[in-house]
Amino acid sequence: MGLIIRSSSIHAAGCYTTTPIRKGTRVVEYTGPRISKELADEKYQDSPTTYLFGVGDGEQVIDGHGTAMFVNHSCAPNCQTDEIDGRVWICAIRDIAAGEELTYDYYLYDGDEDEALCNCGAAACRGTMYAPAEIKRRQRIARKEKRRKLARKP
Repeated sequence: MGLIIRSSSIHAAGCYTTTPIRKGTRVVEYTGPRISKELADEKYQDSPTTYLFGVGDGEQVIDGHGTAMFVNHSCAPNCQTDEIDGRVWICAIRDIAAGEELTYDYYLYDGDEDEALCNCGAAACRGTMYAPAEIKRRQRIARKEKRRKLARKP
């Protein structure tokens, strides 16, 4: 199967297939050195862009290097990630036509960004790359902070 990296309307560059891909196919492996989450936080503290992928319980991350790091987020993806025998694969969840950009839902669960804005353009776009559970957690924190600030006003 042929994959290429080229300009993307979702994010600067994206990964596209040059051949049709059948549903269920392991398309590409997410590769790179495995480092601790703490080291990744330190290493990328001032970096606006990272290609980190949490594995296992999330204490280890893959510091992405390779084709898979260009697979962009979408709220209406054509792929998903599967951890199989300690390896992370991007797998097709539907048949994908030649020329389509490959996407998966990042379901972010942590990070310093307030919004992690989504640019996927899907009809049912959440507006963020955060997972629904993380969105709710952040909303609860924001409500508590707002109540705390209101309680302090004279």
